[in-house]
Amino acid sequence: MKKIKRNPLEGKNITVGVTGSIAAYKSADLVSKLVQVGANVSVIMSKNAENFVGKNTFEALSHNPVITNYFENFSDMNIDHVHLAKNSDLIIIAPITANSIAKISHGITDDPITGTISASKSPVILAPAMDAGMYENNVSKNLKSLDKNRFCILEPQIGRLASGITGKGRMVDPNFILENAMLLMSKTGDLKTRKIIISAGGTREFIDPVRYIGNKSSGKMGYAIATAARDRGANVSLFSAKNISLPVPLGVINHYIETSSDLEKTILPNAESSDIIFMAAAVCDFKPKNIEINKIKKNPKENNFNIELEKTSDIIKQLKNKNITKIAFAAETENIIENAKIKLKEKNLDMIIANDVSREDIGFNSDNNQVTLIQKNGSITELPVMPKTELAHILLDETISLIS
Repeated sequence: MKKIKRNPLEGKNITVGVTGSIAAYKSADLVSKLVQVGANVSVIMSKNAENFVGKNTFEALSHNPVITNYFENFSDMNIDHVHLAKNSDLIIIAPITANSIAKISHGITDDPITGTISASKSPVILAPAMDAGMYENNVSKNLKSLDKNRFCILEPQIGRLASGITGKGRMVDPNFILENAMLLMSKTGDLKTRKIIISAGGTREFIDPVRYIGNKSSGKMGYAIATAARDRGANVSLFSAKNISLPVPLGVINHYIETSSDLEKTILPNAESSDIIFMAAAVCDFKPKNIEINKIKKNPKENNFNIELEKTSDIIKQLKNKNITKIAFAAETENIIENAKIKLKEKNLDMIIANDVSREDIGFNSDNNQVTLIQKNGSITELPVMPKTELAHILLDETISLIS
């Protein structure tokens, strides 16, 4: 099996500019995270940035020399900032001060950071950091003058600032910058022309206003597939159970649902224009035939209480789009492969992913999974236990093979 591309930043040349703000300490964490996902990181620091964090810190984290002025040349090129400008896949300025924003918006290039941006055509992420009042008064106007197709502005947050006052000026968290970088770099992925819809989590079928029939699905597998598909350039829509506590991946459209009927009404119209559907949700097979309007009271004279159930709709069977690639999960506790094969045929799927949900180390609520892939052509592939984040990429690799 070919090497899995786990992250769109892997192998990318990323230039990180650090300007003179107390938030510069957060940039060290950002550089470390970028290196950890496989990016080749070069750092440029303004003169004032060195008053907050030393360049040795960034050299240790990036494993590359740090540029601090126009007259330091470390590469084979005569002018290092021009070399970075021509070879960077992405430029991130975090933090960027009001002063540097004003320079960029007015074309002033008197330092390596502004010079690199001016000489480059690469996309740029700006993460402003400044004291309260500065952003609303002038900085936001300067930012609006920048090309929206090139500059991604991550507005500062409201919170306690270094001056001691509370206001809008805190630089966003490095993890949020990292996720935005991944989203920008995913545009050229191998799924960039595909629209994928994914269901996730467990549905709830109500008995009365406070009680329901449900299951233990956490939605982790569906969210892992959604994140992986986004990282590979797909247009992704999630259909998530309301009880899922996971953050929705940046760049993914999310539709919250609760019951199997909600999922049916929401996902079927979207499937008509989609290329691939992953039914990763644990949809209840049965629901109460009648839902009580009020909470059912305990009757002291009766020891038993009966609920009449009826089958829920088989959503994937109702798809009218003949060109969509259909993939579903088979959550089983016995006769795993045999039962999965039956579902594959009955639902007319292109591939079914069978897993044993009776095991505590995999499946529901676990970060790991162990599955067997069964395709329409009869091929069966048993995979070892692995993180769901890694499994998601394998599933997408297999899906691409099915399409091609």
